[in-house]
Amino acid sequence: MSQWTSVCTHAHTDYGLSSTCKIVNYAVHGNPARPCVHVAMVTKDSVGSPNVTRLRELARKHPAACSVVVYDPNDEVDMGRVVKEISDKSGDSGVNLVYTCPDWCDEDPESQLEDVTEETISRSFHHNCVVPVILSKLFYPALQCAARANPSKTLNRRRAAIVHMISEAGSLGDHFTDTRGHMYAYSASLAAMIMSMKTMSYEFNKRKDDILAFAVITNTPHVARRGDGDGLPETYDVTTTRDLISEVVHAAGEEAHGKCLYFRDGRDVSY
Repeated sequence: MSQWTSVCTHAHTDYGLSSTCKIVNYAVHGNPARPCVHVAMVTKDSVGSPNVTRLRELARKHPAACSVVVYDPNDEVDMGRVVKEISDKSGDSGVNLVYTCPDWCDEDPESQLEDVTEETISRSFHHNCVVPVILSKLFYPALQCAARANPSKTLNRRRAAIVHMISEAGSLGDHFTDTRGHMYAYSASLAAMIMSMKTMSYEFNKRKDDILAFAVITNTPHVARRGDGDGLPETYDVTTTRDLISEVVHAAGEEAHGKCLYFRDGRDVSY
């Protein structure tokens, strides 16, 4: 039986951790129609952080459903090596779902135009746009493989999809930009990632790749323990006990292609 493989390229972030826990929880307890394998990619500089420690605990407890791999976001050769290892393990089934959730910000929310530096802008663009785009390029053949292995009349995440989780904290309408400051580098880098996603979706259409590409505009979820004794955390939205982001991703189909969906209700929004 073919397997369904998902990859989180920024599993060391808060959302990366919570979504990994959700997927592994489903793989272990959800009685999926086919084996589910999740790969949590973490950056070299995040190793030793509490999030990565929890990811490794999860992988040790459920090795068939989860693995943790480390990559250097400043080295495209190393990223290529890691992606090749993941793709080779998925075999003819390919990689069905790749989702990025970059969240690099080293600006003070109170920063103003006078505080902007070339170094800050370059770092934000590299981590929030360049790395996700390069990883998308590297995973492209495995996504193509998954699309061919799962013929369907419509685009969906069960077949082949790449999803970019983008924080609303960098958007033009967010309170950070309206009342507390500007975060020039952060906002610009996330907007660039949105445009990269849209360009990607146009190219997939032109090539008839049958790969779904879209973005989800998120808040900052947190992780809490389920308390049922199995050691798997459950994800929660900051205002509800439902994982709204996962619901949007799971419901997304062909109509979501190239769009930015708001995490609370799945509506198409401008960034």
